[in-house]
Amino acid sequence: MKKHSNIIICLLCLSLVVLSLSLVSLNLSNSNKDKEVNNSNDEEEVSNKSDFDKFNYKDSFDVSDFTGLEENTIDIPAKKYTKNTISIADSDFKISNELTNEIYEVINSYGRSSSFYIVSLDDGMSIAYNIDNKYETASSIKAPYALYIYEQIDAGNIDPNQQIIYESKHYNKGTGVIKKADFGTVYTVRDLLYYSLNDSDNIAHIMLHKTFGVKGYNKMLTNLGTKQLYLTAGNPWGYTSARSAAIIWQEIYNFSIRSDEGINLLNILSNGKYNYFKEVMPSIPSASKTGFASKDVVETGIVFDDKPYIGVAIANKGGNIGAYTQVLKLVNLMNDIMNEYKEYLEN
Repeated sequence: MKKHSNIIICLLCLSLVVLSLSLVSLNLSNSNKDKEVNNSNDEEEVSNKSDFDKFNYKDSFDVSDFTGLEENTIDIPAKKYTKNTISIADSDFKISNELTNEIYEVINSYGRSSSFYIVSLDDGMSIAYNIDNKYETASSIKAPYALYIYEQIDAGNIDPNQQIIYESKHYNKGTGVIKKADFGTVYTVRDLLYYSLNDSDNIAHIMLHKTFGVKGYNKMLTNLGTKQLYLTAGNPWGYTSARSAAIIWQEIYNFSIRSDEGINLLNILSNGKYNYFKEVMPSIPSASKTGFASKDVVETGIVFDDKPYIGVAIANKGGNIGAYTQVLKLVNLMNDIMNEYKEYLEN
């Protein structure tokens, strides 16, 4: 009997040990699950931050691409053209009659204001149509303002790692990703530059504008010779023209030649989410900053074809889908013009 009692006691002890081990295992399992949840949240927080440093550029530029090149000194502000006429300056090149007629048909059938501008970065040849007409900048303003910030970074006047807090005064319901973040989220200047250009983030642009103001920016425009693109403390958008936009893009190109920060700027502009050049000419590398406003649609940038050129196309019409279609037509026609120009140079 005593022997049976000892066996029962042993079995009870063994059961208690097994039960204890099960409880320990369960606690460890729950602890690991909690850690997985926390790690998941951490990863989600990280994913909301800028991925600028690890961004893989599809059409990336490198400083070596510009080694030995000299800055362009094309006097875009001084060039003269005839209004309401397709005008060519600094070249004996003539657009074919067939293509000329097609361009005028596209412009005249549109019924509202259209402008386009081509400036060859190789030789300064330019082709213009109503390049001094004034339009809303929409998001195209983000390129000149970012140029100003990058040049200040390069000069040592702005710290790219300076932190800026997202506040309710910055909110804008338009394009971008920051509007999904909580007020109080902190971004660096470099983060905001990336979001402003790559995602065309309105809030990022507004945060930069409110932080760094317009005095230095407007002075840059005056020095470059633009008539448009000026901003006020209360308005981060302003007005543009094809000529003023082209002046900015020549400076972006020159900045890329003389500065690593210029290469950083060009990299982002060549890989932004919105690029109408790539919609029309997907196989040709291009850097771009578009704008899509209530009335105006704007495409500005550089097409890095065999003969690279600054390209600007703008259209104004009630209902921006019509203007967007017109800009795509103009971009396509600009490409046709440059194909004819290349043939002209070869003959």
